Amino acid sequence: MSDRRAALVVARREFGERIRQRSFRISTGVTVLLIAAVGILAGVLGGDEPKTYNVGAQGAEAAAIVRAAGAVAPGFDVRIEGRRFADAPAAREAVRAESVEVAVVEGTVVAREDPPEELTQALQAGARQVRAEALLREQGVEGPEARRVLDPPPLTVSTLEADDDGRAGIAFTASLILYGQLIVFGLAVATGVVEEKASRVVEVLLATISPRALLAGKIAGIGLLGLVQLLLLGVVGLAAASASGAIDLDGADAGALGVTLVWFLFGYALWASLYPIAGVIVSRQEDLQSSSTPLTMLLVVSYLLVFPVLDDPSSTLAVVTSIVPFCSPIVMPARVVLGDAGTLEVAASLGLLVASVALLLALGARIYEGAILRMGRPLKLTEAWRLARRSSSAST
Repeated sequence: MSDRRAALVVARREFGERIRQRSFRISTGVTVLLIAAVGILAGVLGGDEPKTYNVGAQGAEAAAIVRAAGAVAPGFDVRIEGRRFADAPAAREAVRAESVEVAVVEGTVVAREDPPEELTQALQAGARQVRAEALLREQGVEGPEARRVLDPPPLTVSTLEADDDGRAGIAFTASLILYGQLIVFGLAVATGVVEEKASRVVEVLLATISPRALLAGKIAGIGLLGLVQLLLLGVVGLAAASASGAIDLDGADAGALGVTLVWFLFGYALWASLYPIAGVIVSRQEDLQSSSTPLTMLLVVSYLLVFPVLDDPSSTLAVVTSIVPFCSPIVMPARVVLGDAGTLEVAASLGLLVASVALLLALGARIYEGAILRMGRPLKLTEAWRLARRSSSAST
């Protein structure tokens, strides 16, 4: 069996076994529910509902004004519910009894006291529209022509600065999820290496396939699982936030998800080339925590750097950390979402990340090949490197 086919077989096995694990399904379900809850709560708690006003109307013109005001009311952050009255005294009595806030009677807004400014503005806008329609009809302008006059295209809004709060929220969430995914699935690779080594299963596997094919398949299968989970979390989070009104879903948000997936793909490849080293130098699960701690701490530091980057995404610290390969998978997506990363910076970051992945994958594969069958006490990195060089010399 060729190395390529062997790696595909291992990848399918890793993906299939792990996606069927109950622990993975439960953790994925809980995470999806948390992401959806955060998106919904952001919309529910993010702003106040428009206040609803009951408005009376006496007469055909007044009723038309209230209907027109209700149509434009959202623009004034209010809602209007109309109520018809047969005569003026009944409408005024309803205002006195506070069953309606105000009433439109014979071209006048009747209120117990000064009505809210936003309600008055909505009613004035409705009155202008109704009376303009009447004047147009008198001039013989009706139908589509009248609608074009009364409802001209609105002015477009062009902001010089983006919505910092909304963008910062998406950038922070993307970095947080990336950080979690890189740690979880990086450790999954290391744990898989130790499990196979401790149980001696690896000795059986290496009798039929090469160490590099085994490692490549393991990294690919677990990485595909992480990519699928990340896509699910991103889609659910954006859908929940959009449904709750927390964000207005547009192409920029879909682009943010795409950027996050790309940087996870290469970021995972980088860290998945390092975590197997932490796994292969030990022979027991109990020793994995100490061997993987330096990598985990480096990931934690990379995540903590996101906070000053979000405060000042154009700073020197932000530029440097978004290009350095160990930090860029977490930092650069945040700067891209915020719109502060130039094309050259993105290209440089991705180029260095890809080059680092190629270098570290080769290094990790060599150390894995040299130390995978070594049992006993944990190896030092220098010992693992000597074993790797010895294995390489023997193979040539």
